[in-house]
Amino acid sequence: MFIFDFDDTLTVRSSSDPIDELVRENLSDINYRYEKVHHCWNRRMNEVHERLVEQGIQTEQQIETFGRIELDPGVRELFYNISMKNGKIIVMSNACDLVIKECLQAQNLLQYVHKIESNPVRQTHPIIVIDEYENPLQTQCKICEPNLCKGSIIDKYREKDEIDKIIFIGDGDNDMTKILSQRSNFSPLIFHRQFWNSLNIVWNKYDRKRVQEIGPDRACAEWLVRCGGSVRFKNWGTFSSHFNTIPAGASNQFKIEEIRAINASITSEGFAHLDGLSDLKKIHLEKCDQICDSSIARCNKVKDSLESIELIDLAQISENGLAYLAGLKNLKHIVLARLSSVKHRDAILKLLTNELPRCTINYNDEHPPTLEQKANKSM
Repeated sequence: MFIFDFDDTLTVRSSSDPIDELVRENLSDINYRYEKVHHCWNRRMNEVHERLVEQGIQTEQQIETFGRIELDPGVRELFYNISMKNGKIIVMSNACDLVIKECLQAQNLLQYVHKIESNPVRQTHPIIVIDEYENPLQTQCKICEPNLCKGSIIDKYREKDEIDKIIFIGDGDNDMTKILSQRSNFSPLIFHRQFWNSLNIVWNKYDRKRVQEIGPDRACAEWLVRCGGSVRFKNWGTFSSHFNTIPAGASNQFKIEEIRAINASITSEGFAHLDGLSDLKKIHLEKCDQICDSSIARCNKVKDSLESIELIDLAQISENGLAYLAGLKNLKHIVLARLSSVKHRDAILKLLTNELPRCTINYNDEHPPTLEQKANKSM
């Protein structure tokens, strides 16, 4: 069984942040009562919901905001893989069940969740009202808040005979690490950064045996979708962004023509999967925090076919990485935008212009971000 914390573990930031941002005034009075008086998160959020309705922001708009909460890259494939191995997923949070349901439903992930353990929403109209998970309020645990103790929830599952092992994944900040570490027969305890870093290593690993079995194109497609990216095969009009949308057939039947990675967890090691791709014409990389200069160097593997590359919002790409583009002599189009580590922009543009005279180079920080495609609901 896998028990996941929600805020700052499955989500990129706290689920309350986008709700608080709807309020057009300071929340210091509400925060003061939470921190100094009652210490119950559900009561704080009830006050926020009341404030929103007073300002004319109705329940429907608030619920729409729940559905737009951003999840960490890789959550989709992780949930899918756990479910394929018959693992149970519990989402445990001090937010509320409605927030979690709306967020996961919007991403088509609620189907993989066995149960949500969180503060229950009693009503949604005219004001969202969240009740305490613990009723009456708990007083035994001094680390958790009175309205919900995560340790007691885990204990409830530990006492069930049919569960062999519980793996808890939290952010390592507010997940009662002292209590959990003292509980017997509870192993292992994994924290957010360690967990995702470990997964990234596994997901980006180049498996030579797998490549030999299914061919380089399908192996590359599996790597991309595993890490949250997508591919388009030659003569296919749509992108494949999940395993069940990758076409089946002989290893040489389907050739990748375009790669797209937006907010994906791909790393430089994963670029070894470009080896053997004979028909790849376009690479689009955007907001992938772990891509670095050596990633661009590995694009040399597809220098004979690559015609277009777009590098947008990549914090670790410097002019050293861009210099590798000069070796891709068949490039016809280069799009660059918001590369914060590039310090000598004019110099690198001069180099690329001289080395790639037939290539159109557009370096424009006003280039609009790409709208991410909705997840394929057939997954």
